[in-house]
Amino acid sequence: MAAAKCDASFRIEYESSSPITEATVTYLNPPGPTHDIKQLLAIDNTIKLNDIQNDIQAPGTYDLEVKLAVDGVVTKRGFSLNVGRCTSSSCYVPKIYEIKVQEDGQIVMNYWVDTTTNLAALEYQIAKDPGFKDEDIIYSKVGFSDTNYTQFENIDMKNGNIPDKTTLYIRIRKYCRPEGVSEWSDSVEFDSGIWGVEAYCLSGVDDRNKDALCYGTDPAWKMKVTLQPFRPDVGSLICLTNGKPAIPDNIRDFEQNAPENLKKSGIRWIRFLRSNSDFNPSLIYRVKPETGEIEVLEGDVKCY
Repeated sequence: MAAAKCDASFRIEYESSSPITEATVTYLNPPGPTHDIKQLLAIDNTIKLNDIQNDIQAPGTYDLEVKLAVDGVVTKRGFSLNVGRCTSSSCYVPKIYEIKVQEDGQIVMNYWVDTTTNLAALEYQIAKDPGFKDEDIIYSKVGFSDTNYTQFENIDMKNGNIPDKTTLYIRIRKYCRPEGVSEWSDSVEFDSGIWGVEAYCLSGVDDRNKDALCYGTDPAWKMKVTLQPFRPDVGSLICLTNGKPAIPDNIRDFEQNAPENLKKSGIRWIRFLRSNSDFNPSLIYRVKPETGEIEVLEGDVKCY
């Protein structure tokens, strides 16, 4: 990242068993010239635009493309420079120590900043690809921990609309006072957990109705729940997505649109709609309404 008053530069990482025969950088947007950087690249992998011709004269986003060639073999890579913020030498890059995914759907980021003296704000992004292209970024947040710094940031999978069981990447940067912003940290890869699974439920006053549970017809009610532990089994605790056990009082407080039978008597039968190695959507379970625990697998009935 660069600013109009700073030297704009970028670093090229490559491996080649043969000498580079062609190396150029081209301004794509706004359209601009192509510069030969072969001699500069032979000296240092960091290319300073002022060493060629700095065509960046105003704040904005500049899209560039680097082309490297060895004889007839060519590779190209595009990137962007966001001009208008200068990376101050005192605005150091934060570091992500660890990402933990908890069973209640919380992603906990353990991170570090060098000092809070010049801390204006922090920003992080979560993406489906380590390249962090705009179309791959699924969640971002800026402004947290700007006054009361804590080393841990909780990210709620439900509120962030973060997909279950997906390989994701996260990175962080620091905004400094009086001005300046750090580079992005190295990204950290992690696998998201399960923050909820949809299920058809019948209350404690309803008869066991196979068709209702299998097809979601009345009086079955569709709701999202979580499990402790993740996979359904005898003794597994069914919880609401706020983390509380799926018992009548909690259903009444949290699932206000649920049928009155569920609010009064809780869940008696349940069928989970997820289909994977942990969940079989053809199975129906009997639940203890007063605790929310799975009591038994109804072995004499299946949806298919």
